[in-house]
Amino acid sequence: MPAGKAGKKPERKSLKPKHSKKYLAALAKIEKSNIYTIDEAIDKVLETSITKFDATVEIHARLAVGGIRGMIVLPAGAPKEKKVVEISDANVDDIIAKIKTNKLDFDILIATPSVMPKLAAVARILGPKGLMPSPKSGTVVEDIKKVLEEIKSGKIEYKQDDQKNIHLGIAKVSFGKEKIKENLQTFLKILPKNKTLSLYLVSTMGPSVKLELPK
Repeated sequence: MPAGKAGKKPERKSLKPKHSKKYLAALAKIEKSNIYTIDEAIDKVLETSITKFDATVEIHARLAVGGIRGMIVLPAGAPKEKKVVEISDANVDDIIAKIKTNKLDFDILIATPSVMPKLAAVARILGPKGLMPSPKSGTVVEDIKKVLEEIKSGKIEYKQDDQKNIHLGIAKVSFGKEKIKENLQTFLKILPKNKTLSLYLVSTMGPSVKLELPK
């Protein structure tokens, strides 16, 4: 390299994600500084849904406290049908054998209290995936049949991540405004009073809409 001439510096690529024109057009319909009422937020989410498929409507809640986990029945139905496996004294050994081979072809595992000591052997497999049954989440019960019926009617599990956030699909865009509102209001009732820091409503791949905090 000739003296006095600096080498050409490589161009730095932007780390900002590139959004589609559809997304940017949808984003322009939302006032970033606004905090929307429930009705306004749902209207905006439906208006800015940009997918060709039936998008999921999700609620994202940031809380000031941890340890929030449980089951909730969405009155208008759940956005996704969950595959449930029940485990009792009759099939516990077979189910555990499958789990040990990492055959986790289910979304929810419901167990009777009597099999929990045996399930401890696969807790390291189930735990990190959020599949370990627990009384707190309503998945350790005596009456498995009752819980199965509740799940079919829209009962789903909610829980926080490590940052104390809850991310939950509560409906499909095709449900329409009133059913989305019904499910959203049901979810808001489980939030601890005065401990919710922020709420956002969003459809799959769409822009988020800031929602007013419950009073």
